Amino acid sequence: MRRATIFEVAEAAGVSITTVSHVFSGKRRVNAQTRTRVLETAARLSYSPSSTAQALATGRNFALALQVSFTGETIMRNPFFASLLPTLSLAAVERGYSFVYVPPAEAGRRFVDPLVREQRIDGAVLVDPLEGDPFVEAIRKAGLPFVTVGRLLDGSSDVWVDNDHASICAAVAEHLAAAGYERAGLLTIETGVSYGADYLAGFRAAFPGVGRVVVADALNAREAALAAAAALACGDPRDAFLCIHERLALGAEEAIEGAGLRVGGDVGVVAVGDSAIARQACVPLTSVNICTDRFGPAAVALLDELIAGGRPTAPVVIPARLVARASTVRS
Repeated sequence: MRRATIFEVAEAAGVSITTVSHVFSGKRRVNAQTRTRVLETAARLSYSPSSTAQALATGRNFALALQVSFTGETIMRNPFFASLLPTLSLAAVERGYSFVYVPPAEAGRRFVDPLVREQRIDGAVLVDPLEGDPFVEAIRKAGLPFVTVGRLLDGSSDVWVDNDHASICAAVAEHLAAAGYERAGLLTIETGVSYGADYLAGFRAAFPGVGRVVVADALNAREAALAAAAALACGDPRDAFLCIHERLALGAEEAIEGAGLRVGGDVGVVAVGDSAIARQACVPLTSVNICTDRFGPAAVALLDELIAGGRPTAPVVIPARLVARASTVRS
């Protein structure tokens, strides 16, 4: 079935094509009665503006840059990103945008000229942005609208989407104390993103004097097991671990069992993230459900409002909840 043109809609509604354009772009105010007549005519004729027409009418590209500060296996095996990216893309499509993926670090430098300096994008979503990244710095310097998932560590922008990590740590501390655990360790990695910094600060506030930071060399179960084993064998062994990622929690379980101890009964384990990894672990993991499916729509909504010239209410804090399972049950 042939799609009606803007000219046919204008003629049938008795208005100019400029008026039809303004109705669909929102670029100019149109009388309510006229707007209703145009929309009803468009519906009757099965008219919808093409993306090219919308771009011409609004001056937008209807394209967004998406940069994630991790690459390769880290993205593919990370449940957070596996959940974030589809919801982020769907939210963008529903608002008429497409995404251009930009790699992090030096690999992203070649995207600066075609996307930023030539203004072929309307804005960017930056996931766990790293200070000094060439593309991140180009976006900031150009004054293009951007939203971050996880905040910039220098505090230069408050338009971000994230959980309240301090509150999560406080809830975990209360849960562990109620179960009788007294010497918790934060199992983490060295990282330059706000996620790691915020969990470190939140842990120290929630476990003053008794908490200990345990650092794995990489975000995988093998390195986590090595780090956790050392924390269990020292003179002040840990009786619980708060792990900033589910894969680290799997390594903690391995180390506990390797030391001849029981997960839960002797040493508790809590994981940030509530994917199938947590539910299907050898001892099902008490975990923090961070509601990943809400991050993408929230980020795109903020960015869309910024692009339109608005002042969105930000930051957006996504609520999280603790899900208790066998890994923190003492028996």
